[in-house]
Amino acid sequence: MTARRFKRGSPERAVAYVRVSTDAACASAQEQRQAIEAWSSRERVEIASWHEDRGEDTTARPGFTAALEGLTLAGAGLLAVASEDRISIVGISGPYRFAAGERGARLVTADGRGMPDGTHRCPICGDPLELWPRHPRVVCGLCKHEATDEGGRPLEFFNTTFDGGFGARYADTGEPRDGRACVIRGVRCRADEARFGGIVIEAIDETP
Repeated sequence: MTARRFKRGSPERAVAYVRVSTDAACASAQEQRQAIEAWSSRERVEIASWHEDRGEDTTARPGFTAALEGLTLAGAGLLAVASEDRISIVGISGPYRFAAGERGARLVTADGRGMPDGTHRCPICGDPLELWPRHPRVVCGLCKHEATDEGGRPLEFFNTTFDGGFGARYADTGEPRDGRACVIRGVRCRADEARFGGIVIEAIDETP
C-alpha cells in the first residue's frame, strides 16, 4: 500500500477545531469559537470550516477526523484550536501536531500557549519548533513528508514494530528503500528512529 502525500496548505487559511468535555471548568464551545474568531481576525486568517467534538472519549473523535479531512479539502495550512488543553484531555498535543503536519498544516492555538516559542526553527522552512536536544537540526512535520531520494522519488520512513525499529520505502510504489539518506527541498537530510519510537529527520546541509 502506497503512502498518501499531502501538499503544504495556505498559511492564510485555517480549519477550526472545538472540543467540549464534561469538565465544568472547561471553556464552552461558544467561548472557544470566540477565541478562535478573535485570533483569526487578529492574524488575518480565513476560517474555512468548523468542527466539534463533545465528551471525554479519546477513541471516538469524529470532529477531529473531519477537521483533518477539512485541511485537505480547503488547502488550509493551519489547524486552529482555542488552547492546547482543548486538543487532548491530558494536554499532550504532539500526536495532533503530527497529524496536522501530515496533511500539510501546522497546529496553532488562539491563546498562543503550548506552542513553540520561536527560538528554534525548522532548518528547511523556518517554521517554529520545539527544541529536541538530541536532534538539534530536526525538520518539522510538514517538511518531513516532502522527503525524496536523490532523484526526486518520494520516500516514507516508519517504525517496523510497535516499539520502534526503522524502515524506509518509496511512497509511490511501496518498494523497500535501503538507507537513511534523503533530500528535502534540495537539502541533504538523514532519517532515523527517535529515542522512544517514531521517526525523526535531521538536516545535514545548510538551507540553500
